[in-house]
Amino acid sequence: MKFEDIKIPGEIVNIDGEKQTNDIFVLALSTCQWCNKGKKWLQENSYKYRYIDVDKVPFDDKREFKRAVSKFFNTMVRYPFLIVDGDKFYAGFNIDNWKEMFLE
Repeated sequence: MKFEDIKIPGEIVNIDGEKQTNDIFVLALSTCQWCNKGKKWLQENSYKYRYIDVDKVPFDDKREFKRAVSKFFNTMVRYPFLIVDGDKFYAGFNIDNWKEMFLE
C-alpha cells in the first residue's frame, strides 16, 4: 500500500511554488496557529505543496481518514502533520525538522 492509496476526503488546496523537488502534503486544522505558521513558512520559502484542513471534513470521513493515516505511518496524527514524498512524516511544526525532510 502507498500513501496515495488512502482516500483523502474534502478539498485539497494546491499551493504553487518554485521548489518542487519533493511532494509535500500537510494535514492541518484551520484554527491551529502552528498549522497556519507551517503553511505560511512553506509558501514564504517558495515550496509547492498541498494541504487539507481536516477540521472541515465531515466527522465520519475525518475519523476514517485519520485512522488510515495513523495505520499507514504507525503513529498518532498530530497537527500539523507533514508528509513528504508519501513515505516520510513529521508531526508538529519545527522549522529545522521540516527542512531536514526536504531535499534541497
